[in-house]
Amino acid sequence: MSGDNRPGPVEEGTYLVRNVASGLVLEVAGGARASGANVQQGKEKVGAHGQRWRISAVPNGGGLYHLVCEASGKRLDVAGASTEPGANVQQWKANNFGAQEWAIERDLGNPGNVALVSFVSGLLLEVAGGSLDDGADVRQGEDLDTPSQWWRLERVG
Repeated sequence: MSGDNRPGPVEEGTYLVRNVASGLVLEVAGGARASGANVQQGKEKVGAHGQRWRISAVPNGGGLYHLVCEASGKRLDVAGASTEPGANVQQWKANNFGAQEWAIERDLGNPGNVALVSFVSGLLLEVAGGSLDDGADVRQGEDLDTPSQWWRLERVG
């Protein structure tokens, strides 16, 4: 990643999480509510609570955050707590594993851009293959400093 990769404080609240490369937003596929439902990128839909993420600091988490889907109340989670590049990202009920904890790293060279880094793996949240398509899968991957690994947090009321 370019710029300053120190975690920066993020104001707790509800956000759209928009991919810099595609302009699409992070969403739970089909607005599903079940644990294990896939997370992907999609076109922004007015009132789609499966696209709204409540960001809150992990208690005593040293700058880590939980991202909770507003529609389901489930957390953004690395499937199986995998430490491998390419592992899928899903939503899952709250648990005490680091697979649901994320560092939010700022890019001072591009104000407003952040990387979401999995605590369990140290890998970045990315759109698979750098796809620009609606419905493209989201996973974790090695730091390649590409726009598909950068996100914008857009506060919603």
